[in-house]
Amino acid sequence: MAYIPPSGEPGDDHHPIGTPASRWGAVLAFMLVYIVSYIDRQVLTIVVDPVKLSLGIGDTEIGLLQGILFSSVLMVAAVPMSYLIDHYNRSRVLIGCIVFWSLATLYCGFAATFVELMIGRIGLAVAEAIVPMAAMSVIGDLFPRHKVGRAAAVFMNGSYFGNGTAMLLSGWMISWLTPMQGRPFPIIGTFEVWRGLFMGMAGVSLVVALGLFLFLKEPPRRELTKEQVNAESFWAFFWEKRRFILSYCLFAGCISLLGYSLYAWPATLLMRVHGMTPLEVGNIMGPLFIITSVPGTALAAWLGSRCTPDRALQHLMLVMVGFMVVLGPLLLALSLGTKPVAIVALGAVLLMYAAAHGAILTPMQLIAPNRMRARLLAITALIYATPGSLGPAIIGLLTDRVFENPAMLGKAMALTLGSACVIGVFAGLFVWRQAIAFEGEARRRTETAAPTVLSSATR
Repeated sequence: MAYIPPSGEPGDDHHPIGTPASRWGAVLAFMLVYIVSYIDRQVLTIVVDPVKLSLGIGDTEIGLLQGILFSSVLMVAAVPMSYLIDHYNRSRVLIGCIVFWSLATLYCGFAATFVELMIGRIGLAVAEAIVPMAAMSVIGDLFPRHKVGRAAAVFMNGSYFGNGTAMLLSGWMISWLTPMQGRPFPIIGTFEVWRGLFMGMAGVSLVVALGLFLFLKEPPRRELTKEQVNAESFWAFFWEKRRFILSYCLFAGCISLLGYSLYAWPATLLMRVHGMTPLEVGNIMGPLFIITSVPGTALAAWLGSRCTPDRALQHLMLVMVGFMVVLGPLLLALSLGTKPVAIVALGAVLLMYAAAHGAILTPMQLIAPNRMRARLLAITALIYATPGSLGPAIIGLLTDRVFENPAMLGKAMALTLGSACVIGVFAGLFVWRQAIAFEGEARRRTETAAPTVLSSATR
C-alpha cells in the first residue's frame, strides 16, 4: 500500500506521476486487493462437501455458484460499475466495494439456504467486478505509456497468487477452527467450520480495506479536463476505434479461451489419459500455477517495456502475438505428448500463458482517454470473456459427441487450443497493423501541434 502524493497538474503520457516508491507501492496495493478478491471467491471450492451437507444441496448448485452464475454477474456488473471509476474518486470507490464484498462473504457464512448463499455470491461478484478497472485506470495515470504494461503485469500476478493463497490460508484456518465444530454460536445456533472460514476471510478483506483507506490516495487524472470529457461521447469514440477494439476482442478472446480451458482440463488429462492420482496431480499443478506466474508476468513486463512511448501499443501487440506463436506447439505437446512431455509442457504453457494474460488489459488503457478507460475495459471484457468461457464446454463436446471416447480428451484439447492459437495469431497481427496506424496518427497530430505551441509562446 502506498500514499500517492497529490499533484497540481496532471502529467502527460510520457512522464510518471509521483515517486517510484509511491507508484510501485500503489501497484503492490492493487495486487494485494486482487489477491484478497480471489481468496474470497475461491474459498467455496475448499469447503464444497461441508456446504453441500449443511445446506442440503448438490453438485449442480455448487457448480452454479462457482461457475456461470458468478462469472456472468461479474462481467455484466462491470459495465455499470465502470461509470463510477471514470467519474468519481477511484480509491474511495474501490475501498467501498471491498467493504461491500467483505460483508457479502460474511453473509455467506450465515447462509441457511441455497438462495441465501446465492445472494451472497452475487453480492461478491458485483463488488469484485470493479477491481481490475480501478487498478488499471490508476496505473494508466501513474506510469508513462511505455511502462504501463510492466506495472499491469505485476498487478495481474494477484489472480495467480490469490488462487494459491486461498488454498494455503484456508487449510491453515480450517485446522485452527476444527476444534470449535459443533459449539453454540450466535444467530446460526451451532458453529460449523465452513461458516467460520467465510467469516475469517471477510475479516481479512476488511483489514485490507482499512489499510487502503489510511494509505492509498487518489492520483491526478491525465490528459483531459472535465469539460473536455463531458463533451466527448464514449460511444462515438468506440465507433471511431471499432476496428481496433473489435479485432482486439477477437485476439483477447483466444487468450481467454486458453485460460478457461487450462483451469478446467489439464488435471483431468493427467489423470484420465496418463493414469496419475488426484494427489499426484495436485502436488504438481498447485505449485506450477504459483511458480510460473512471477517469471511469466516478469517476462511480459520486460519485453513489453523495451520501446519508446510513442510506439508502446504496437510493440506490446507484437510481443503478445509472439507469446501466442510459442504457445501453439507447447499446447500440442501438453495435449498429445507422453506423461513426462505433458508435465514439462504444462509448466511451459502456464509460464507463457501468464506472460500473454499479464498484458491483456493494457492495450485498452493505451488507446482510451482517461475517463473512458474503465468503461472500455468493462465492455471489451464482456465481449471477449463471454465466448472465451465456452472453451471448456467445447472440449467436452468434442470428447463426447465427435470422438465419442473420454480417452480422446487430449485430441479434443489439441484441436480446440491449437485452433485458438492460430486464430489468435492472425487476429493479433491485424491488431498490430491497426496499432501502427493509431500511433502514427497520434505522432502526426503531435508534430502538427508543436509549431503552433511554439509560435504562441514567442508572441
